[in-house]
Amino acid sequence: MSTDNKAIRISAVGDISLGDHPVCVGHGMRSTFSKLGFRVLEEISRCFDNADTVIANLETVTSDLGLKPRKLASFEMRGNPEHLSFLRQAGIDVLCVANNHAMQHGEAAFWDTVSNVRDAGMDVIGLESQGRTNVHAISHGSVESHIFNVSMRPEEWAKDKTNLPYSNRQDRENLFAEVKRLRASCTGFLICSIHWGLEFLDYPSPSQVEIGRALIDAGVDVVLGHHSHVVQPVERYKQGVIFYSLGNFVFDLWSESTKQTLVAQVELEPGQRPKYSWVPIVIDKDFRLRIADQATKASVDSLLSWERFEKMENKPSTDEEYVERYKSEELRFRYSSYRYFLKNIIRYPPDFLFQSLARTAYRRLTGT
Repeated sequence: MSTDNKAIRISAVGDISLGDHPVCVGHGMRSTFSKLGFRVLEEISRCFDNADTVIANLETVTSDLGLKPRKLASFEMRGNPEHLSFLRQAGIDVLCVANNHAMQHGEAAFWDTVSNVRDAGMDVIGLESQGRTNVHAISHGSVESHIFNVSMRPEEWAKDKTNLPYSNRQDRENLFAEVKRLRASCTGFLICSIHWGLEFLDYPSPSQVEIGRALIDAGVDVVLGHHSHVVQPVERYKQGVIFYSLGNFVFDLWSESTKQTLVAQVELEPGQRPKYSWVPIVIDKDFRLRIADQATKASVDSLLSWERFEKMENKPSTDEEYVERYKSEELRFRYSSYRYFLKNIIRYPPDFLFQSLARTAYRRLTGT
């Protein structure tokens, strides 16, 4: 897109799932959009009114290609392509597809998702092309700014992990070299949307801080992180800005920490450091997005505070310590999923309920 104003305004949000989470099958996001439609997003859509471009991370395959409607593994974490129109109606312009769920339902469904997003009127970034990720270009004045998307999460679903259709980056030095090439071909601002880190911790790991700052040093102006499902701090580093995690946006997780989120707003003007602000948002009990009340606003503001992170007591000093913290949070999340499942057991379609119980029993017996 283009704008006559030399300054550009980017709004960004975190993870979007249009499918039902395995623990919410039958009443998760796909089911909610089928029932409520655009009302899921209606209240917060005005937060995008002043943005030139709105970017989000599409965390689930959104394709019915290969769908077996009564098979749990085929149905879970799979969005209805028709529901993409609600994202566009809300004002979202660009969706990122480089993440650890991209290949969950196979490569054909991945490419069908890309086609469906474009048919809905949105651009797609995070696609691999000859060792380089694609970009979304924004022309403003005499310059052109670029937004790109990569994932640093290990690939979980594809058998062939060497020829992925999305931009997976496991080697940080190669990533930094790629960023320098992107910087050299970009006359305006360079924005990086990155899927990284571990889940459920409301602060970044030591290596994330290193990588985030190195991205700025390599030429990125704004880093927009996601994957943790919870909000993490924003850091002003040199001339750049790093949002370590924007948390969830449209998602059917159940814990309170995963329901607190934000719309990040960044203003970029040539010759100036990026300006940034945010609008605190809450995911309601029915998964509708609301402007946060004062208590939630205070919590989101605190989570985004770099000062809070710097003053943390017993802050992990190594990635190994950070992983141990994650294991504890992951175990807590798993037990909370059992409680949620039992509390909502009557909401599950019988076929899916039986399959879910059988799969849980199998995993407990085999340790997988």
